[in-house]
Amino acid sequence: MELEELKTAWGIYDKKIMSAQTITQKLIESMIKQRSVSRVERLKKQYFGFFVLLIIEAGVMLGILFGNPFDFKYQIQFLPFLLLLMGIIVAFINLTQYYKIINTPLINKNIGTFLRGLLDFYDKNKTYEKWFGIILFSIGFLIPLSFLPPKIEKHGLQKGLLDTAIPMAISLALYFLAFKMGAFKKRHKENFKSDLEEYNELKGMSNELSESGT
Repeated sequence: MELEELKTAWGIYDKKIMSAQTITQKLIESMIKQRSVSRVERLKKQYFGFFVLLIIEAGVMLGILFGNPFDFKYQIQFLPFLLLLMGIIVAFINLTQYYKIINTPLINKNIGTFLRGLLDFYDKNKTYEKWFGIILFSIGFLIPLSFLPPKIEKHGLQKGLLDTAIPMAISLALYFLAFKMGAFKKRHKENFKSDLEEYNELKGMSNELSESGT
């Protein structure tokens, strides 16, 4: 009789441990999810601002290409602005893909699965973003060349080249300073990665406690 009572008590204790483990894991997931949802909401607002900015920039590029406000005489002068417009369109499409991923409801979704999927997308897109940044930098760096012909006509070759080299050097310096100051780092990616690491760590601790209890 005592053995049967002991088995029953042990079974109840085991169920309590399993229940405590489940509650702990749900609590951990809820904490991480709350933080990640807050990050996602801030990121959605930021991306919305980027959408607006890209639309404005595209409108400016179209105005330059079709309105010719700078009185360009040669078709090649429009080339940097055309390439920049194409870059803006590609950036808009890429940003749309990001937005689709973060704009998914997280209420009934496992936060670990969501964070892993988000980080996988960042990793797959890393090479594309690197080359895209290099191309955009090159285009922005070369835009002053569009204004070189009228400067040469007005001021001569030497002064025209000097006037063009100055804004190119300024542009290069600004890009360099922005890079050194971390303007191009994906801090939100690092934050999501930190959330996932904490989630996995706390979940692992919960499992260890459950195993040691059984």
